[in-house]
Amino acid sequence: MNSQIRWISIFLFIGLIIGSASAGFWDSETPGVQQKNIITVSGHGTVDTNPDKVIVRLAVVTQAEDAKSASDENIKKMDAVLTALDEIGIPLEDVATSGYRVRPRYNWREDEEKLMGFQVRNSLVITLRNIDNVTDVIDAALVAGANEIDDVMLTVSDEREAELRDKAIADAVKKAKADAESAAKAMDINIIGPVEISTTGSWFSPYRMNMDYGYDEVLMMGVPVPDLKATGAGPQIHPGDVTVSAEVTVVYEFK
Repeated sequence: MNSQIRWISIFLFIGLIIGSASAGFWDSETPGVQQKNIITVSGHGTVDTNPDKVIVRLAVVTQAEDAKSASDENIKKMDAVLTALDEIGIPLEDVATSGYRVRPRYNWREDEEKLMGFQVRNSLVITLRNIDNVTDVIDAALVAGANEIDDVMLTVSDEREAELRDKAIADAVKKAKADAESAAKAMDINIIGPVEISTTGSWFSPYRMNMDYGYDEVLMMGVPVPDLKATGAGPQIHPGDVTVSAEVTVVYEFK
């Protein structure tokens, strides 16, 4: 019995020694991490460049007393638009249908709903690799039968966007470092180096033109649509810069 008590006492004593040693180890390490002197700064970087790609969104809108007639007219006009685009050298793979809609149109008079006819809207997205072609594309599409230009977006290729993003991040890091050095100088401290860095986001801002080539309401009101074939001139396009931005946060240790 005495022997068992003695061994239990020995094990308890050894356990206390190990526990104390472990506590001493963590107490000696943890404060070292917590007591680091740090300064946190953020940087915003931007890169502007000329666009090298254009996305044009247009549509052919037709109306008739019945849906079949409106659809047949729409098909005829859209075929003419596609032929016109092909004739000016736009590859078929750069033209895609983005929407097709058939809907009834009503007119309200004296609280009475009257069916006026049906409208068909067929939409295209055209990708241009040469921004100099945008005026010719819009002109050809309008003359062939397109009567809505929904959007003209000047942008850059995916490869170019990735390259610009890297430059924007580098610019953001440079500005964050400059802010840290300015703060250190003002506080009379010395920067040791970065201990953590993270990107908090990047943004791409294409250049969008506000186009007003829609004849939806004009068609519904029965007002004659201007003869686009007689004008023979598309809009003048003067592209603006596109911008890529990035944000970074950097934590510096100082002494």
